[in-house]
Amino acid sequence: MKLIILTLAVIAMIGCQTPLRHTGTPTTPAAKSDAIGVKPKETTAPTPETEDDRPVVDDNVGPDEVEVENTPPRPMPRLPKVGVIFGPGGGRVFGQIGVIQEFQKNKIPIYNVAGIEMGALVASLYAWRGSANDTEWQMFKIKGEDILKKGLISGKRAGDFGAIQSIIKSTFHNLKAEDFKKPFACPALNLEKNKTYMMNRGKLEALLPYCIPYPPLFKPYQKNISAVREIRSVAEHMRKQGANYIVLVNVLAGSAFKTPINESDSVENLVWAEISSQMVKESSQVDYTINVNLDSYSILDFENKRDMMQKGSSQASRAVKDLAEKLGL
Repeated sequence: MKLIILTLAVIAMIGCQTPLRHTGTPTTPAAKSDAIGVKPKETTAPTPETEDDRPVVDDNVGPDEVEVENTPPRPMPRLPKVGVIFGPGGGRVFGQIGVIQEFQKNKIPIYNVAGIEMGALVASLYAWRGSANDTEWQMFKIKGEDILKKGLISGKRAGDFGAIQSIIKSTFHNLKAEDFKKPFACPALNLEKNKTYMMNRGKLEALLPYCIPYPPLFKPYQKNISAVREIRSVAEHMRKQGANYIVLVNVLAGSAFKTPINESDSVENLVWAEISSQMVKESSQVDYTINVNLDSYSILDFENKRDMMQKGSSQASRAVKDLAEKLGL
């Protein structure tokens, strides 16, 4: 009997000591997590994927499956201030209206505009009210027969700018460039002083005649012609005004000789072929170029306005969407 009691007492003592052995040498959490492949918690700076220093949990995963990437936060882009240069092209500038329509559809934030040669007229009309519809309406008032009859250089006589100056007067009604909704500028080359001037102040009827004339449409205006090769100067001026992204709208893309102005080897056609080539080279001076191929139309074509406008819109559609993505819009 005594032996039985002693045996039971020993068993009871062993049972009481067993929990003490388990708590005396615990398994460490780190060793356990390494064994099952779960990463230990990292202390990192908040990233765009965190809120209140905690990771955002996807509804489809459990909290223990969320990992915070140890990457620096992505810097926020500056608010884009887009400056648009409407390049030269004679009658082809009607294609630029279609590009403006695409800008408007994609909500491109146009900060300021500039225009070269007939592009100056498009730019000034858009800068006035910032509307594609208003620009289209005013540009469609131009009658090609008036320009070609009164303005076109023929033989030894140079065309008179009066054909389009009357349109400018009736459109702007003594309006000044300073009153525009968007800052505007156009470059003029003074042949006597061999100096380029950036025209951006004063009444439009006095300002535009310096920027638009260029052969074979118009003779120089008071010894000034459009500075058709000054993309760099125009871009620099726009950046000084506050634009931080410059876009060139080029309606001289394609082959310069596909639709000659006159004969393919005429002086006028050779000049414009060189200008077309220059637009390609000068595109390196801007941040983005939208090329519109209007080879089917001469720069003297002022009749097929709507066709050129529609082609400008269709050809620029993809490029403007790409521009919107680049700007993060």
